[in-house]
Order: sequence, then C-alpha cells, then structure tokens
Amino acid sequence: MIHLLDTMAGRPTRVMAAGIVTTLALLISGCQHQVEKAAPPAPTVGVYESKRMSLPIEVAPNGTTRSLENVTIRARVRGFLTERHFVEGAMVKKGQLLLVIDEEPYQVALQSAKARHAEALASLKKAEESKGREVSAATLELDRAQLLLAQIQEKRNRSLVTRHAAPVEDLDKTEADRKRWESQLDADRANLEQAKADYDVGLASARAQVSAAAAAVRDAELNLGYCRMHAPISGRIGEARMKVGNLVGPDSGGGGNFSELATIQQLDPMGVDIKLSSRELERTTTLMASGLKVQLVRMGPTGLVEHPQSGSGYFIDNSVDETTSTFLLKASIPNPGGKLLPGEYVKVRMVIDHLQDAVVVPVPSVVESDAGTVVHVVDNDGKVAVRKVVAGQSHEGLRVITKGLDAGAHVIVDGLQMIRPGLSVKTVPAELTRKETAGTTITTAEASTSPRS
Repeated sequence: MIHLLDTMAGRPTRVMAAGIVTTLALLISGCQHQVEKAAPPAPTVGVYESKRMSLPIEVAPNGTTRSLENVTIRARVRGFLTERHFVEGAMVKKGQLLLVIDEEPYQVALQSAKARHAEALASLKKAEESKGREVSAATLELDRAQLLLAQIQEKRNRSLVTRHAAPVEDLDKTEADRKRWESQLDADRANLEQAKADYDVGLASARAQVSAAAAAVRDAELNLGYCRMHAPISGRIGEARMKVGNLVGPDSGGGGNFSELATIQQLDPMGVDIKLSSRELERTTTLMASGLKVQLVRMGPTGLVEHPQSGSGYFIDNSVDETTSTFLLKASIPNPGGKLLPGEYVKVRMVIDHLQDAVVVPVPSVVESDAGTVVHVVDNDGKVAVRKVVAGQSHEGLRVITKGLDAGAHVIVDGLQMIRPGLSVKTVPAELTRKETAGTTITTAEASTSPRS
C-alpha cells in the first residue's frame, strides 16, 4: 500500500518537472529567434563633400636662423682693460663706446712721434734753405776771373819776352799761374755739381724723414684710437669675455691672435639659411626676380607657431651641393623685439606655384591600405563604397586628390573604424579641426616633392 502511494506520488512530480523543462526550452528558443531577427542599427559617420579649389602650392623646407651681421670686438693694441660701457645682453647702437684700454702709454707714444715729426720738418727746412750751390757757383766765378787775369798776364809777359823787355822767368811764372787757375776752375766746376747733387739728396732725405715721422704720428694716433672700441653695427651684444683689469691685445709673440672681448649680432632683420632641392632652382630663381616671399614657422610652447612678420629671399648661391643636390637660399625676416635668435632650426614656407581647380578632401579621409591609397565614400543608396585615388600634397587639414575622385563626393572622415564596403550608414557633417576655405594653401612636405599644375 505504501509502495503504491509512493509510486502515485512520484509520478506527478516527474510530470511537473518535465513540463517545466519543456517550457524553459520553448522560452529560450523564442528568445534566440527574436535576437537573430533584430537587425543592428546603421552606424553614423561624419562626411565631407569633396570640392574644387584654386590653391597656391608652398614648399616647407627646414632653415636655420643666422645673424645678417655678426661682429667680434677684438683688442688691437696691448694693454690693461680699464673701462666697460655696456650691459651684457643689451642692445647697442652703432658708434656707441663699449670698452677702453689704458690710453696713457699710447698718448706718450703719440707725443714722441709728434716731436720727431717736428724735428724732421726742421731738417727739411734747413735742407731747402741750404746755400751750398750758391757758394760753389760764386767760387767758380771768382776762380774763372782769376784764370782770365792769369791768361792776360801770361800774354803780356810773352809779348815782353819776345821783345826782350822782360826776363823768361816772368813768362814761366805767369804760365804756371794760368795752369794753376785752369785746374782750380775744373775743381770748382766739380764742387758745384757735387753741391747740386748734395742739395737734391739732402732735400729728398729730409722729405723722406718728414714722411716717416708723419706716418709714425699717424700710427701712434691709430694705436691711441684703438684703445677706445665702439660698436661697428647696431645689435645685441653678448657677454663680456674679458673683465676690466685684464691684460688684452695681440699675442706678445706676434702670433696674430687678438683677444676677443665681445660679440655683436644684428637681430632685426634676421637672416635664414634655407636648403632647397635643385628641382626648385628654376622656379625659385624666377620668383626671386618678382620678390620671393617667405613665412617662418617655429616651435613654440604649445606647438608650431607662425612668425607674425613675413620676409623675402634675397640671395641664391652660385652652385648646387653635389652631395645633397640642394642649393642655398638666403632670406631676410623682420624680427622686432629680437624674438628670434641665430642658430634656431625653423620651417620656412614659400609659395612656389599654384594649383587651379584642384579636388581636395580632409587628410583623415585618405587611407593607405594594402590595395593602395583609398577613400571611403557614401553612394546614392547610403552605402559605403571604396574609391582608389592618387593623393598629392596636404596642408591645414586638406589633401589634394589628383586622380580617382571628383568634386561633390561624400567622403567619410569620422567613423572609419565602424564601416565596411556595402554597409548602410547614416551621415552627418564631419567636424573638422580647422575650417577650410578657398584660400587654403597646399604645402609640400619637402621641396623636392611639390606637384606641378
């Protein structure tokens, strides 16, 4: 009896359990069927309508700032530095007194040179007023008269001897006198020539001594002037490399080394040395004739910062570097306030050409894939399509598409990670980091890769 009741009691329990299992199975199956039937919502992507623009093309090569004028102040005379008239790092003006070397030894040297010059002038005056030639000429004339008298006396005695009116001894004596005065006259002529030569030589020597003394005075004046050093240009002066009290000047051994005292660099305008690819030489040379404008971009506290003033190119070197196939371009950029310093690496932007009616899209929309460069567009059915394109240069958030895409295409910019070809999507205007306008400039990454119109 008990066994029968147990059997009857257990049967409804198993039946109930079986019913519960069947119900749960039906519920789970129904849920799975509902999940499989629910379609996922279409993703929302940001799109940009490709457009045509007329764009200037820029190159953006690297450059190095340098001072257009850079002067090192050196001590040209030897002595102790006694005065300094500038503050290190301050702006100085052309002609401003900067440093003074002890002047007293050079003042004494100048006075001594002036005294020697005065002595030479006195010697010159003495040589110019010499009467040696006049004395020799007078002696010659006197002896010529004596010769004439001796000749007359000889002639008279000869006549008397012929008439036996005078002894022969008188004739011999007068003949000897005549010969003596003839010899004396020859000597007087030689003395006169010598006096003339001595006068010319003495005068030339005196004049040379005056010139030498004047040069010594000028040299002493220069050396004294070198004691006071003035700024040859306007600019910012660096640190004082020699302090007051130091002995400065050329090497005592005559090695040709002069003490460096300070350096002045012109900061406004600032020069920039730029290396450009030789491919750009022809276009750059042409632009130089009409005025090549340059814009400097440098690293600031929060990233790249554009210098507020634009400059211009003024020099192209006369050769191309055979190692790098680049040429040197020099530019000058206004630098009020000295915010740029020499030796800084910068970017320099220059417009070298123009693209007319070019198709542009945002840079993030251009994807480099295994199949090449592509963009994803939304077709007329609202589905994603892939377009293979040829992309050119980019700047300020836009990139030029030279082939494979026309204006008016809805290019996907945001949400590229959520799409696949053929997927239906919802579109909203893409949020660009920078609004592009028709005046956008296209810049090449390197000067050697800029496109042609």
